[in-house]
Amino acid sequence: MRKVGVWVGLLTVVFYLVVSTMMYVSVRPEALSAEPFSIAEEDIRSPLTIEDRTATNQIKENSIAAIESQYTIKQEYAAQQIDKVEQLFASLSGIKKADEISKIKQRLRGTEAATLLKDDELRLLVSSTTALRDTTRDVVITAIEEAMRQRISSDGGEVAEARENARTDIERSPLSFSLKAVAKALTDQLIVTNYVYDPEKTEQLRKQTSDKVEPVIISEGEVIVKRGEVISQDAYRQLQLVGLISDRQSLKPLLGAMLVSALMTAFLFGFIHRSKLRYAQMGRIRLFGLVYLVVSLQLLVMYGIAFLADDINPAFYLLTPTAFAALVLRNLLNERIALSSSLFTALAGTFFYSTNQNFSFNIAIYLLVGGLVATFFLRSSLSRRRIFMSSISIAGANIAIFLAFVLLRSGTFELRETLVLIGFAIASGILSAVLAIGLLPFLEMTFGILAPTRLLELLNPTHPLLKKLLVEAPGTYHHSMMVANLAETACEAIGADGLLARVGAYYHDLGKTRRPLYFIENQHGRNPHDRLQPEESARVILAHTEDGVELLEDAKLPAAIIDICRQHHGTSLLRYFYVKAAEQGEVDEETFRYTGPKPQTREAAVIMIVDSIEAAVRSMKAPSEEGIRDLVAKIIREKMMDDQFAECDITTREIYRVGESACHTLSGLFHERIEYPELKKEATT
Repeated sequence: MRKVGVWVGLLTVVFYLVVSTMMYVSVRPEALSAEPFSIAEEDIRSPLTIEDRTATNQIKENSIAAIESQYTIKQEYAAQQIDKVEQLFASLSGIKKADEISKIKQRLRGTEAATLLKDDELRLLVSSTTALRDTTRDVVITAIEEAMRQRISSDGGEVAEARENARTDIERSPLSFSLKAVAKALTDQLIVTNYVYDPEKTEQLRKQTSDKVEPVIISEGEVIVKRGEVISQDAYRQLQLVGLISDRQSLKPLLGAMLVSALMTAFLFGFIHRSKLRYAQMGRIRLFGLVYLVVSLQLLVMYGIAFLADDINPAFYLLTPTAFAALVLRNLLNERIALSSSLFTALAGTFFYSTNQNFSFNIAIYLLVGGLVATFFLRSSLSRRRIFMSSISIAGANIAIFLAFVLLRSGTFELRETLVLIGFAIASGILSAVLAIGLLPFLEMTFGILAPTRLLELLNPTHPLLKKLLVEAPGTYHHSMMVANLAETACEAIGADGLLARVGAYYHDLGKTRRPLYFIENQHGRNPHDRLQPEESARVILAHTEDGVELLEDAKLPAAIIDICRQHHGTSLLRYFYVKAAEQGEVDEETFRYTGPKPQTREAAVIMIVDSIEAAVRSMKAPSEEGIRDLVAKIIREKMMDDQFAECDITTREIYRVGESACHTLSGLFHERIEYPELKKEATT
């Protein structure tokens, strides 16, 4: 087992390296040999769409630099100055004598109003009446409010002008000359600049201006330098930006391709590892080898067409046989692996068709849809004819996807060009089917796979072994056909391989052709066993499984069919002759048992059950639905008590579902018939 794991690991590593190499070569940046201030030998276009952040930032810086500093009127400054006036006049409250100046200063100590007036000005206010003080305060406040309601900047003498206006207003007041002087002294000090620099507003405006700058985009196909022009420093920087001038020794593109390839390979490995194969009885090494080989072939075909598309026409990708791997793996293995391979090849193919890492969403969808359609249309039938017919569905899906993307881009239809491209899409479907049909026989033979197509060939009535069975043992041939119908229906009921069971049932009793008259379904009156001892009869009957194996091996039938023939009786007891021998004396039970082995697969177990049921029901003289059910239950019970299903993965529930399926089918075959009056009349005559 460990050795198998090592080989699977080696296969996976080789596959991973192959895929990584193909992907890296496809996306490797093309280096351009150019120097600053050299002459461009041809038009140099951008291979991708990218933002030139350096140019964008330069435009933003220029725009921000053009924004002037923002100023604003601070209305709160007037309120602050008025508060000082209020504070000053509040300090005069209750003081009526001029010699109490010290008391006023004590009240104003530590405040901004402490130095507004001189001692003589304070004495003047103290000596004034309360009404005059209030009038003086109001005149001063009104003058400050009026002055600072307007913008007062530090430039252009606006402060002096505002103070002069305040003086004029005070001059018009009813105050005395001396109180007007005090009021003017206050306004001269308290009227200040209120139009100041606003850093927050300035920064906000600069940010808004910066945000409005559109990014500088270098579009795919845009000419960066025209042929014959001098490659400027800025153009050279743009060439570096789009990857046309880069260090060839950089490992980044290689590491990127290897990382993506590793994820894809791990994804495919997981799907293969967890898949339960229905048709292929093969080892894990051959299984992984087969999947990796088919996927690699698909990738090689894609890579070749991508190479041609690069040189001839980008639309060549429509010609890619997108469903080739899906058709093969769905036919040989199962739906899960076919779907995972479709996704894998679509992702890898997108790398192949990319131009300098410019990946196309359209191409990825086109490559994926073909594989999905192929897997879906091969779900119910796996014949080669069905494979070819599925190519029509694939072609239809390809055309639909192509037209959908043309419509999405609001493109115009040039009739001739459109017809050519649709022809590519149709050819893609046909190529997928042709490659799959051509490769299937080689893969079946190389990997020893019992594919559905091989099984379908074995169902052909003209097969030499079936003709031999029909001619030499016609009763057994009919029995085999009945068992095949029962087995296929039962297997489909429990999710086993119905096709494999049908084919196995066709050939399971081929050994009876060596002595057909010793089996009751081929007898016409005389029974040879009447002249034989029970032990001799048992040897003849028991030998039919080994005889069948020899005939099938000589005819080189698949191992799965031979195993069913060998296991379809397991180690069951040949009860009829055992009981007959026991009536004559002591016998060895092993002498009357098949040599086995017991059924190893669910298909062999199902054939064992329905083989016994069909033979037993046929021996019933008047089969009824209730009688059939009782008989089926008895047979299943005996098989289970005899431990015949111990070596396969069929469950007890599935065994009873097989019995139910057989009852349903046999009840339809042996239903009660109406006795026609004419027949009754003939019977009486």
